[in-house]
Amino acid sequence: MTLAFLKVNSMVDINFILDRLDLKFKRRIPNIIQSESSECGLACIAMICRYYGMEIDLVNLRREFGISSQGATLQSLIEALINLNLKTRALSIDIDELNLMKKPCILHWNMNHFVVLIAIRNNKFIIQDPAIGKRTININEFSNSFSGVAMEVWPDSNFKKVKKISRLNIRTLLNNITNFPSSLLKVLCLSFLIEGLNIAFPIGTQLIMDHVVISSDYSLLTLVILGLFVFTLLNAALRFVRAWVSLFIDTLVNVQWKISFFDYLMKLPLDFFEKRKVGDIQSRLESLDSLRNTLINNIINGIVDGVMVIGLFIMMTLYGSKLVLIVMGFTLLYIALRVLMYNKYIRYAEEYIVKSAEANSHFTETIYGIASIKSLGLSLSRSKNWLNLNIEAINSNIKNTKLSMFFYGANSLISSIDHIIILWIGSLMVMDNLISLGMFVAFNIYRSQFSERAANLINMLLEIKMLTLHCDRVSDVIFTDTENYQPKNALILPNKSMDIRIDKISFKYDVHSMEIFSNLSFSVKAGESVAIVGPSGMGKTTLMKVMSGLLSPTSGNIYINDINVDTIGLNNYRDRIACVLQDDKLFSGTIAENISSFESVKDDKRIVECAILSNIHEEIMKMPMGYETMLSELGGSLSGGQKQRLMIARALYKQPSILFLDEATSHLDLKNEAYINQSISSLKITRIIIAHRESTIASVDRVLNPWEAIAKLERRSQRDVSKIND
Repeated sequence: MTLAFLKVNSMVDINFILDRLDLKFKRRIPNIIQSESSECGLACIAMICRYYGMEIDLVNLRREFGISSQGATLQSLIEALINLNLKTRALSIDIDELNLMKKPCILHWNMNHFVVLIAIRNNKFIIQDPAIGKRTININEFSNSFSGVAMEVWPDSNFKKVKKISRLNIRTLLNNITNFPSSLLKVLCLSFLIEGLNIAFPIGTQLIMDHVVISSDYSLLTLVILGLFVFTLLNAALRFVRAWVSLFIDTLVNVQWKISFFDYLMKLPLDFFEKRKVGDIQSRLESLDSLRNTLINNIINGIVDGVMVIGLFIMMTLYGSKLVLIVMGFTLLYIALRVLMYNKYIRYAEEYIVKSAEANSHFTETIYGIASIKSLGLSLSRSKNWLNLNIEAINSNIKNTKLSMFFYGANSLISSIDHIIILWIGSLMVMDNLISLGMFVAFNIYRSQFSERAANLINMLLEIKMLTLHCDRVSDVIFTDTENYQPKNALILPNKSMDIRIDKISFKYDVHSMEIFSNLSFSVKAGESVAIVGPSGMGKTTLMKVMSGLLSPTSGNIYINDINVDTIGLNNYRDRIACVLQDDKLFSGTIAENISSFESVKDDKRIVECAILSNIHEEIMKMPMGYETMLSELGGSLSGGQKQRLMIARALYKQPSILFLDEATSHLDLKNEAYINQSISSLKITRIIIAHRESTIASVDRVLNPWEAIAKLERRSQRDVSKIND
């Protein structure tokens, strides 16, 4: 009977039962902030995994379970958790039943978000929100946001506590900087010389008090004072040289890091930018500045302070070994205080970075959409939203500033109490003739320097520890896979057309999304013009982005002159194509610079030719500054039709072999459109057009509806199957 009972209940997951029993020490749920606007679900998974011992970051989760910009469903999260050997139980639940849930658990939030519920205490709900961090909210606020769906998560028997962290290696970053080691060595040598002179000053003070004053030795006094004066001048000169070399290192690192970061950013796929806000990407570049400032200043100062702390400790021991114990006791007290408050400090710092990025994104978005905002009368609401976001960021910074003020005040208090006790006990030792007055004064100088250096060293070590925050933010960019680039080569001569063949390509935004299109195959001959048609929403623009290399197909291949684009490399392929897309932009600069795509040596004759082909030349010449007319990134005072014609001229300036046009003449009148179509036709280049206008469609050699062709094939296949069954 007992055996039967055990056998039946063995079907129950023992890990689930044990994990529900509160037998373990408290584990901390890390704060993981989402990088992409739609990856709150992945961030929740990362937090749950870390809680149970699997060290995994968003970079690796994104590679395995990529989420589209449209977000994740509960089912997609369950599938991801199962793949990570985590069991789940999704429930529709009331708020008063959440106490019964195994925590941490994932909650559906505001109908469009996921958060992690950590605990419920005194009718307060503690959650980790991937968008803003840790929050403690009351039941009313919780009730307004909780959607009524919760998911318990616990490890199964195959769950492994592995580490999958892609984090930037600071040593690698520094090793790639030209002349960095030699420059750093120079600064360190100069710093040690300066500190050596600083150590000499208390010895001079002791000589004066213990020998010069007592014996009234005027010649020795003059000699010591002259020596100290020379040391002071030498100290000032060395400090100037060190500052100059430090400036050189800082500039070197700043330029090389930012160039490398920007170059890498330009090689990332389009979907990286589509899933992120502008302010967030910009904040990651700013994290490089934080890394640089902390590393360049703190590495040098840290090494020097570390050596000085050891040296000063030895000097204090020589002068008053008993007094050293008091100094060390207060130093350890300050260390304990900083370590205990570290987690709160880093949480506030991350919160400030995220909220500042949110405010910056809102500001940039407002500037770019200013025409729509004014026409819709949204100025006041946008201002209020921006103010609220800024206040949240400022409040986060205030929290951090308060902590810094607390540390500064605590350090001052500890140092003052330390000084008073040393003064008391040291004076007793002088009166008991255990040490001389000069030794006591020298010890006090060394103690003051030691306390200052020790505090600096502790703060520096914690600042370096905080670099993991900035490293993680930069790593999110650096460890994202780049597009397929190949060494530069002359794929084909300019203006010579190319044929393009699409072979069974399919596309969907992530593994959980529906396919936008599937198994498309067609070809366009060199010099041919083709219009791709189909109902709105079928994926024509997405297809063009795939054909032009902006998006990668889920399956299938694209061939240019029977060469796979993957073999050619996207960089070489893009050198020979040009696109005018629906959401194309002009950039800040002159009209000539925009047409020539800011070439360092632009061809003025070709600029004019392309403007004539796009029927914008005469209008440019009527402008006071002609081709030197300045444009802002928003297009200035140009009309929609003028912008489109400038973009067409810019595309033609590249002398492409294939020209992709997505509604490129939608803002033009029929006369302008007909002129441009005729001009481009005369170039005999391969043209692929998406359009709804009949006049545009009529101008091409062939009209192609890939979806209709697939539908016909499917219907024919169904008829064949029916015949076989009959």
